[in-house]
Amino acid sequence: MTFVKNSWKGFLLCLLIAVPAWIAGSYVPIIGGPVFAILLGMIITLFIKDRTKFQYGISFTSKKILQYAVILLGFGLNLSVVLETGKQSLPIIIATITTSLVIAFVLHRVMNIPSK
Repeated sequence: MTFVKNSWKGFLLCLLIAVPAWIAGSYVPIIGGPVFAILLGMIITLFIKDRTKFQYGISFTSKKILQYAVILLGFGLNLSVVLETGKQSLPIIIATITTSLVIAFVLHRVMNIPSK
């Protein structure tokens, strides 16, 4: 019962952001629901004074519910499509990761950040 008492406000806030963002994303698919959700979240955050009462529900939603949603999305994928897409995007993925690691290493050296 304390779980519901602590998390319902944050869960409801996430739902109030997700549903309009999903609807807006279906009308403007080039932008997509996630971009609308980020923008709505940024706007709503400006008007919330005490964020601590929402934190537990938001943390639960962003960790557990999001993980389960990604898992359920994975069940809907066709394995041959995933493998074909993976082959096509592998060079881009490798180049992006390599570039990120090189930039991080250079910034680490330039900014004199300790290794530990």
